[in-house]
Amino acid sequence: MLVNSSTPDNLWGEAILSACYLQNKISYKKTGLTPYKLWKDYSSNLKYLKVWGCLAKVMSLEQKKKISSKTSDFIFIGYAENTVAYRFLVLKSDVLDYILLK
Repeated sequence: MLVNSSTPDNLWGEAILSACYLQNKISYKKTGLTPYKLWKDYSSNLKYLKVWGCLAKVMSLEQKKKISSKTSDFIFIGYAENTVAYRFLVLKSDVLDYILLK
C-alpha cells in the first residue's frame, strides 16, 4: 500500500493500522464470517471504505474569496478509532499535519 500510493516512507505505521482495520472486515475462509460479525453479532457497512493513500479534496471551512479554491488537498491515511471519521494528511508546502474529518 505504501509503495503504490507514493506517500512518504514515514507513514508505514498508518499503513499497518489501516491494513489491520481492513483485515477485520474480511471474512474467514472456513466460517465465511468476519471477525467484526463474530465480535458484534452483526455485519458492518462497507460503503465508507476508501483507497489508502488517495488524494482527497476536502471543502474548506474558512471563508475565502469567491474566485479562489474552496477545497484543500489531503491524502487519505486511515480510519479514526472509536468514531466514524477518516484520517487525512494535510498537504502543504511547509507543514505536514494530521486531521480527522467526518
